Amino acid sequence: MAYRDYNIEEGPIKVEDIRVYHGANYFSGGPIVLFRINLGSYDEVFTNEIEGFFEKLSELLPSLYEHHCSVGRVGGFFIRVKEGTLLGHVMEHVAIELQTLAGMDVGYGKTRSTLTQGVYNVIFRYLDEEAGIYAGKAALNLINAIVTGKPFDVFSVIEKLIGIREKNLFGPSTQAIVDECEKRQIPWIRLDNYNLVQLGTGKYLQSIRATMTSQTSYIAVDLASDKFLTTQMLREAGVPVPETIETDNADEAYRFFKKIGAPLVIKPVKGKLGEYSTVNIRLKKQMKAALQLTAASGEKALVQRFISGKVYRLLVINNKFVAAARLEPPSITGDGKATVGQLIKRLNNEEGRSWGDKDKLTRVETDETTQRILDAAGLSLNSILPAGKILYLKKSGNPKVGGYSTDVTSKVHFMNRFFAEYAAQTINLNIAGVDIICNDISKPIHQNGGAVIEINAAPDFRMHLKPARGEGRNVVAPLLDMLFPPGAPNHIPIFSVTGSSGKTLTTQLLNFCFRQAGFRTGLANSKGLYLNGKKIISGDATFPRFVSTILKNPNLDCAVVETSKEGILREGLGYQYAGFGIVLNVDAFDTGSDDIRYIEDLAYAMSVVAEQVEDDGFTILNADDANVLEMRERIYSQLALFSMHSAHPEVTAHTRRGGLAVYIESQNLIIHHFNKKNVVLSIDDIPAALRKTPQALQVVMAATAALHAFGFETVKIKTWIRSFKPERK
Repeated sequence: MAYRDYNIEEGPIKVEDIRVYHGANYFSGGPIVLFRINLGSYDEVFTNEIEGFFEKLSELLPSLYEHHCSVGRVGGFFIRVKEGTLLGHVMEHVAIELQTLAGMDVGYGKTRSTLTQGVYNVIFRYLDEEAGIYAGKAALNLINAIVTGKPFDVFSVIEKLIGIREKNLFGPSTQAIVDECEKRQIPWIRLDNYNLVQLGTGKYLQSIRATMTSQTSYIAVDLASDKFLTTQMLREAGVPVPETIETDNADEAYRFFKKIGAPLVIKPVKGKLGEYSTVNIRLKKQMKAALQLTAASGEKALVQRFISGKVYRLLVINNKFVAAARLEPPSITGDGKATVGQLIKRLNNEEGRSWGDKDKLTRVETDETTQRILDAAGLSLNSILPAGKILYLKKSGNPKVGGYSTDVTSKVHFMNRFFAEYAAQTINLNIAGVDIICNDISKPIHQNGGAVIEINAAPDFRMHLKPARGEGRNVVAPLLDMLFPPGAPNHIPIFSVTGSSGKTLTTQLLNFCFRQAGFRTGLANSKGLYLNGKKIISGDATFPRFVSTILKNPNLDCAVVETSKEGILREGLGYQYAGFGIVLNVDAFDTGSDDIRYIEDLAYAMSVVAEQVEDDGFTILNADDANVLEMRERIYSQLALFSMHSAHPEVTAHTRRGGLAVYIESQNLIIHHFNKKNVVLSIDDIPAALRKTPQALQVVMAATAALHAFGFETVKIKTWIRSFKPERK
C-alpha cells in the first residue's frame, strides 16, 4: 500500500501509534483513523507562540480558511491558529483538508488528550483507509516541516491522494448501490479492495461485483461477452440485429460485403469500448487492415453490417427497462489556430471533467485508440485542426473514456423498450446494458433501420446516475428491489452485549435459548467463536473481526456477540447496527487503561452499543446503574429496562407508558409490557449454571428482556432458562 511507502520524517512531533476503526467506536459513529502523537518539546506550546507558523500554514494550505472549527464560521480555524491552539489540533484539520482537496470530503475530526502528558489522540474521518493514513502522515510531516523550517510539497501529496482515491474507492456504480443500501438500512461489507461487496447478512446475504450480482447467471455473462453468439441468439429470437459473420479472412469478409451490399464493421468478438474496431468499411484493403488490427487484440473478428445513426444504451434490470442514455464519443472542433493537443487540453478543462470516474465526465487520455484515430486522419498532437472540423477522439461514447451521456429515458419508444427487455431475457441476463444504434430512439428500430448491436453484462450505471446532460436516474433502486423485494428481510438479528461483568454468560444464555428455538446461531464471546454450536476458534473473540465472520456466514439465522470495552476502544464495533443492544453495568475497576480515566468515560464508550441499534430494535439497559440508565438519552431505538426493584421509579414510569421492563417482584422474575405483567419464573428456579456469577440476576433479566422483545412466548423463555447449559464444544 502507498501509505506504507510514505515515511514520517524526523521531527519534534512523534507518532506512537496508528489505529484504524472501521465501524462505530468511542470517538465517532463512523470509520476513523487515530494517530497517537507525542508533542515532545511542543507540548503546551501554542501556535501563536511559534514564529511564522500561521503565515507558513496559510501559504501551504490556504483552503483551510473554509474550516469553521469551534468558532462556527468560515475562517474560524485560522482564527484559532492566530489566537493559539495546540499542534495536534492543527494536524487534525490538515489531515482532513488534504483528503478534501483530493476529492474525499471527510469533514470530521477531533483531538483528545490521553492519560500521558503531552500525548494526544488525533482522530479524523476517512473514505479510504489507505488515503486516511497517508493524509495523517502527510499532515504530521507538514507540521514538522513548518516548525523546523523545511520545505513541503503539498501538491505532490494531493496528487498521490488522488491516485489512491481512484485506485481504492468504489466505482460510481458500486458506490451508488452502497449509498442506496445505507438509505434502506441494508448492511454491507466490502469483501476485497475493488468492487466485491456483500449486501445483507447471514442467510439473507447477497453479493455484488460492480453491477453483477450473486443471482447473475454465469452462462449469461459468458454469452454477453461473445458478441457473435449473442447476435445469433437474438436473431433467432426475432430481435433486430445486423447481419453478422465470424471470420479472420479478408476474402470472406469481402464476399459478405458484396452479399449484403452495405459497409461493414469489424471488431473483436469480445471487444470493449470500441478498441481494435473499424467502422464504415467499404474497400477490401480496409478490410485487411481492420482484420489485422482486430488480430492485435488476440480475439477472433466479428464482421457485421455497419448501422449508421446514434448510439443508445438501454438499461434492463430484472427483465424491466429502467433507463436509457445516448452516448457520444469525446470530440474536439478545430478553430484553425489551436493544435490538437491544445484542443484536448481545453476539453479536459471543461467543468465537471476530472481524472477517474467519480465526476460526470472523465478526462480524455491520448491512448493507443486516440493515436490510431490521429494516424488514420494524418494528424498528430501538434497538428492545427482546421476551423469547423470535428475530430472524435475515441470510438466509444462510454463515460469511462471521456464520452458524453445524455438521458433519453422518457423518449424511448415502447417497442424499443420491449426489444431491450426481450434481448436481456433471451440470454437470461438479469442486469443488462443493451446497445442500440438508430437515428431516432423514439421510433421503433424494426421500422427505421436500427438494430441491437450488443448486450453488456455488468453495465456501468454512471451514465444513468450522472449523465453529462439531462436528468439522473436512480437505477440502483430496481437492482436492490430485485435482490431484496420490498418487505423481505435483508439481515439477521444481532444481539450485542456489553458491560463490565456478566457479558459472557449473557451471550451464552441467549445463544442457548435461540438454539433451543431451532435457530442456527453465531456466537462470539470471550470463550471463543461458535458457528451453529461448533467451536471454531478458542480464546477471546470479542473483537470486530469475529463478528464479521458470523455476518458473512450464509447459513446462520442470528448473531449473539459479546462486545468488550477493549474492542470498542481499540477497533470499534464489528457491525453497523444491532437489532438488540444490551448494556449490563459499568464498574470503576474497568478504568485506567486505553486512556479511560473516569467511569463516565467508560460509560460513554459502552454507550456505543446502546446507540447503534436499529430504529425498530431494542436497547436494553440496567435501570439500577445510573451510568447505564443515562444512556437512554442518546438512543433512537425502542427502550427496555431491567431492575432488581419492582418499585424503581424510572421503571414504574416506563411501564406506565406501556414500555417493556423486566424486574424482580416477590422473588419472581416479571415481564411487564403493554401494561400487562407475566411471571416468568421464581428466582429459586434459576439453574446453578446461571448462578455462578454475582451478576446472575442481571444476566437473566437482560436476556429475558431481549427474548421477549424478539417475540418469544413467556412459557418458552421459562423452559429455556430452567434448562440452560452453556456451549462446551
